[in-house]
Amino acid sequence: MAAARVVPAQRSFSGLRPFNARRDLGDVADLIETCFAATLDARGRAAIQEMRLLHRIGPLGWLVGRLSRAIPPLGGFVWVESGQVVGNVSTTPTGGGRGWIIANVAVYPAYRRQGIARQLMRAALDWTAQNGRFAVLQVEADNGAARALYEDLGFRELRTFTRWRRAAHYRQPEPESLRLQPVTWRDRAGLVALAEQVRPNDRGGMGWLRPTRQRDLRPVWGGGLGQLLGGQQTGYWIVPGPDQGEPAAALRIERRAGGLTTVFDLLVRPDRQGQIEPALVNALVYRWGARRHPLVTEHPADDWAASAAFEQHYFRPERTLVHMRLEF
Repeated sequence: MAAARVVPAQRSFSGLRPFNARRDLGDVADLIETCFAATLDARGRAAIQEMRLLHRIGPLGWLVGRLSRAIPPLGGFVWVESGQVVGNVSTTPTGGGRGWIIANVAVYPAYRRQGIARQLMRAALDWTAQNGRFAVLQVEADNGAARALYEDLGFRELRTFTRWRRAAHYRQPEPESLRLQPVTWRDRAGLVALAEQVRPNDRGGMGWLRPTRQRDLRPVWGGGLGQLLGGQQTGYWIVPGPDQGEPAAALRIERRAGGLTTVFDLLVRPDRQGQIEPALVNALVYRWGARRHPLVTEHPADDWAASAAFEQHYFRPERTLVHMRLEF
């Protein structure tokens, strides 16, 4: 892949240069807010405000944030016209497997259709190819131009996911009769088989940056959210199968310390799909919705039975994103 020419940082030049967090963070926050205004959720808006705050704090605050790991290692490139940042691409490590996340690919509307996004992406991919094994990204499902660009650069689509959210103010449903029990070590093999069957890694795995791995499918300690690691509580519950082998369905529940949402994953065995989802979502909402936190999931968009159950229980779709990956 031919590298775009990177121009050294100057006050008045036009072209491509490496992203400088201390200098560019505020400009990039404005750019992201403008370009993604229609799709920003609460988490995205909060991230933009954090970027602006760090920009105002200056170098000392940035250093403290990096040392405390409150600020992720953020790199990438910007495109500048007469000293003004008009385009951006961000790179951050995935946290495992020597991969890189490509994000915040944005160009102001007045500067589009000039090849800026393509040059930003080429520079980012040249850099990540020298420093990792793969790159991943998310793109809005209805953004045909961006998807075509990424495919042309070598990315392949894994799967499309919809982010669903149920607000905390909805009333709780009446409980249905469904046997839901915490996972034990005896159930682990069946849970792994279920996850690998309905969320295989070659189709995106468990979701954004979460591959389906045996080491992550651990039992719930003490029958509750007892697996407390680094401020994060995670547990699995299952609906037992008729033969006590692979479970008929499973729920993964995650709460982060200080978090304002309960994040979950829903898995249903193929031969039970279309049968068990309404009762399973009911059990989810009845048990964890009562904590007065919004319930949020990113679920495969091609799972129509689960989508119908979510809508029945007042979940609303926020975004539909295609997950893409490029192997170097």
